[in-house]
Amino acid sequence: MVGRFSAILAGPDLVTRAGGRLGKADMHLHTLYSDGTASVQELLDHVEQRTDLDLIAVTDHERIDGAVRARELHAAGEYSFELVLGEEVTTRRGHVLALFISERIPALRPLPETLERIHDQGGIAIAAHPMAPLTPSLGTRSLLAAQSATDAHHRLDAIELMNPSAAGRGRRGERERLNREVLHLGAVGNSDAHVLDGVGTAWTWFPGASAADYRAAIEERTTRPDGRYWSNLRNLDVYRQQLIAKARHLRHTLRPTGEWR
Repeated sequence: MVGRFSAILAGPDLVTRAGGRLGKADMHLHTLYSDGTASVQELLDHVEQRTDLDLIAVTDHERIDGAVRARELHAAGEYSFELVLGEEVTTRRGHVLALFISERIPALRPLPETLERIHDQGGIAIAAHPMAPLTPSLGTRSLLAAQSATDAHHRLDAIELMNPSAAGRGRRGERERLNREVLHLGAVGNSDAHVLDGVGTAWTWFPGASAADYRAAIEERTTRPDGRYWSNLRNLDVYRQQLIAKARHLRHTLRPTGEWR
């Protein structure tokens, strides 16, 4: 399968939005339901109007109600990209992306238990910004322990090798080498976007264009991460916008109005 994917990438064009042989996915996105700065509706409209993504996942921290709401709005709208339910789960060892799930995965549980819960729902588990020095992330020992687990339910399915945020910059060479030489996991890229202009700044190329194609590519190790890292100024601006969003949370907590996130 690697040879087939290499041949595809060697072609003259990398067509997106269900128009060619490769799909483009950003499967790590946040909304106002956790620490993002955009509403679910704003996120969906931005993806449709301002990106060429074929597939996205809403992965708010420790909750899936934002993703469920996204699925409702997506089904009612006329969007040309596909949507997957997800969650960024904080385990006792760091963050894990749970994709293709239908129920919330509880936080702060041991890593093997979390991976088992994800797989029991038929989901896939991806190490988010692994080995990042300042963000809760799976370290080398946790990655190796999951890789050597005798129970397949306790193993990771993929590793996020491209994350353009400050969390993703640190030790990127080390994690790429570890995966290449030892882990041999499917490699993905995601924006980890908390603001709209970050959506699609990192992504995963995969054969096909649908959610089913993406899932098959993870299993077959035919994905490829891509994207561009953010500048320090851009990271600071993300934090600024998150502070404004926190004030928005407080305002709506004190004086509830209609749907706002």
